[in-house]
Amino acid sequence: MPKLYSYIRWSSDRQDKGTTKDRQLSAARTYAEEKGLEMVEIIEPGVSAFRGKNRSGKLGDFIDAVKSNAIPSDSWLYCENLDRLSRDQVDEALSLFLEMIRLGLTIVTGMDKKVYNKASIRQNPTDLMLSILLFIRGNEESETKSKRTIGNVVALVERHNQGLPVNIKSVGRHPFWIDDSGSQYEAVKKHPIYWNIAREAIDMFLDGHGVYSVKRALDEKYPNGLKGKEWDYQVLQKMRNNRALIGERTMKVGGQIYKLKNYYPLLCKDETEYLVLAEKKEQNNFKSKKESKDKIKLLSGLSLLRCSKCGGTMHSFINKKTPRYICTNGTHKQKNCSGWSIIASLVEHCTMIALLMGYLNNSWKNGSDTTLIDEEINAKQSIIADLDSKISNLAAAISVAPNVVELATKIQVLNTEREQLLINVVNLKEKSVSLKSKGSFEIEMTEFLILIQYAVFTDLEDEDRNKIRKIISSIIEYVIVDKTDSCITIRIKCYGIDEVLVFGGVNRKPHWEFDIELVNDDQDSNVVVVTDEIREKTNQYLADLRKSYHNLYDSSVSMLSQVGYPEINGSLFWPNR
Repeated sequence: MPKLYSYIRWSSDRQDKGTTKDRQLSAARTYAEEKGLEMVEIIEPGVSAFRGKNRSGKLGDFIDAVKSNAIPSDSWLYCENLDRLSRDQVDEALSLFLEMIRLGLTIVTGMDKKVYNKASIRQNPTDLMLSILLFIRGNEESETKSKRTIGNVVALVERHNQGLPVNIKSVGRHPFWIDDSGSQYEAVKKHPIYWNIAREAIDMFLDGHGVYSVKRALDEKYPNGLKGKEWDYQVLQKMRNNRALIGERTMKVGGQIYKLKNYYPLLCKDETEYLVLAEKKEQNNFKSKKESKDKIKLLSGLSLLRCSKCGGTMHSFINKKTPRYICTNGTHKQKNCSGWSIIASLVEHCTMIALLMGYLNNSWKNGSDTTLIDEEINAKQSIIADLDSKISNLAAAISVAPNVVELATKIQVLNTEREQLLINVVNLKEKSVSLKSKGSFEIEMTEFLILIQYAVFTDLEDEDRNKIRKIISSIIEYVIVDKTDSCITIRIKCYGIDEVLVFGGVNRKPHWEFDIELVNDDQDSNVVVVTDEIREKTNQYLADLRKSYHNLYDSSVSMLSQVGYPEINGSLFWPNR
């Protein structure tokens, strides 16, 4: 029995909620029964035939299936009108129509039960002329509708710019946490159900949870999901990048891009929270799709673990059930670097020692005095204000300047600097609050040691590892790993100090040691005469400095042993020996 494929397309939410689909399906079934054909549905929701957008959808898949003989060429294609197939320019629409006819298909329109195939067109050429006229009409209608839509949107944009409420529904879709049920002259509102849920999701993202973790939490707490379906991973993933969180809406209409500020109510508290959210996303990119979604690596995704050979970042992977870090450039054969790796437990153990040393140093140096931190916050906020002024001036200049591209590039550079400063200010404020709320040093250290205890260190699924990651990013500036002559050396620098902590193999396996190096500031190369006295004082200072760091190291290792940490296995610094 020949098959009749019913092509049903509708392009709007209004049509979706109405009777468009049911009407077309019913008519197609009736026709199939009358002609003794087996009906197969092709449903294309939310796709316009204007400009041939549906050609890349299910209609295109249908044509490709006919070409590959997966669908017999003597099949029938039912559509309500010819303009359901295409509302593109007449030459493009006719080309699509003739392509299907040449394949041997029979096209029938439900509106008038008109049949189009090779035989009918050859016998009655007026059928072809009629199809051309129908395509012209369809394109003109769509063109008129498009112009009307564009005009309406532009008018609403102007209304918005005047500070008046608008609700633009004819272009794109609003995010799920927004209620757009009002008229076009009313402002969009917070959704009565999904707004609070969306805010919960944001809070979980800010706490360090990844998309999978947030999805599971929402599925458990709100089993009805989003519009009766389980919470979609991609919806939550896109949510974090959507500037609708800070009230912005971007639309492209008639080739023109419109950016409407203060269009939505703010789901994020402010722009800074939005930037922190983006930073959290980057930090959570360490979770490999090939691994369990719950594996939380301490260093991946923080952009601080780097390869000494090429300067590139290192990411985590599992080899024979053992977590390791590997050079990303080396993995992709870039920058002349090989894909060498290091066992994760070694670099993470050294990092935890450095973390505690940095924590002890900060506590000893700063105490609860936040004067310097507050001064730094004020200084950065002053720079941000200056950048805001520069960006505003450049934005104003774009309207009259001949070289728009150059100005736009400058704005982008300044805005990137501004965003980084905003994040720095947030981190400094958190540090200030932490210092001001300190209890005794003993209580503070006890709480910190409980957090980083060995049981948490070894359990890759412990959620407290996200808290440790946050502390690492605030204390550790970088971790550089080197492998030379089968010997591992790990260099770690903490913020606020001029020395680099060095963990590395010495002599031969399994020997290793802890030491420090001074940061090379690459200052000007002016020749300075150094007397024997100055050299002696410098050497004595370095000796005293090295001794103080070794004492700090011993204290840190001793404290870590109290929460379960074993001694570092020196053999791990010599992986190939």
